[in-house]
Amino acid sequence: MRREWQRTSSGLYVPKRDDGPGDCSPYEQEDLKYTRRQTLAALAGAVLSLLALIGSGAALVYTAKAWDGQQTLVEQQIALNRVNQERERRVYSSRVALWATIGTDFSSVKPAGVDVHVQNRSPVPLRRVRLLVPLESGRVAEARIADVPPCVVRTMRVAPPVGERFADAREQWLGYTPVVLEFEETGRFWRLGDGGLTLTGADVPAYADRLRLAAPTESPVGDCGEGA
Repeated sequence: MRREWQRTSSGLYVPKRDDGPGDCSPYEQEDLKYTRRQTLAALAGAVLSLLALIGSGAALVYTAKAWDGQQTLVEQQIALNRVNQERERRVYSSRVALWATIGTDFSSVKPAGVDVHVQNRSPVPLRRVRLLVPLESGRVAEARIADVPPCVVRTMRVAPPVGERFADAREQWLGYTPVVLEFEETGRFWRLGDGGLTLTGADVPAYADRLRLAAPTESPVGDCGEGA
C-alpha cells in the first residue's frame, strides 16, 4: 500500500489523511449539526402537536359527555314537571270512586238492575255527572244525574231501558265493572271506569238510550277534604 506524504507549515512531512466516506470538513460537520438540530426540533414539534391533538380529542369527548348529561337532566326535569302537573290536575278527581254491584232485590219503585255507588271525597262538587252502561244489544245507555256534593257517597239503583238488558260482566265477583262515570270538577272533565281515570274534553257524545234510575240515597264519608 502506497503512503502519500504532505508538507506542513513547519516544513515537516506527515502522512496525508485519507478523506473517506465517514470523514467531513469542519464546515460540513457544522452543517450536519444544524441539520440534526432542525430534525430534532421538527420531531419535537410533531410530538407536541400530537399531544395537543390528543388533549383536544379528550376535551371534545368530555364536552360531549357533559352535554349528554345535561340533556338527560333536562329530560328528567321535564318528566318530573309533567308528573307534578298531572298530580296537581288529579288532586280532586283522584278522590272520586265508583263501584257497582248487581241488585238482589227489586220492587215497583226499585227496578231490577245494578246498584251504583259514586263517592266524592274531594272538597269540591262533581258537576255535569253522567253514568254510561253498555247494553246487551251493543249500544250504550246514559243517565244524567244531579251534582254530587263534597264528602258524600251516592247510591243509585240503575236499570236498563225497557226491553233491553245490560251487557254481561266478565267477572261478576268483582261487581258490575262496565259502568262508567263522567264528571266535571274545577273546570276539568274526567272519565272514570274499569280502565282508570282519564282526562277528557267538555264535548261528549249523547246517547239515545236512557237508563232508568230509582231515587238515590246519600250518606257522609270520612277522610274527606283537600288534605285528606
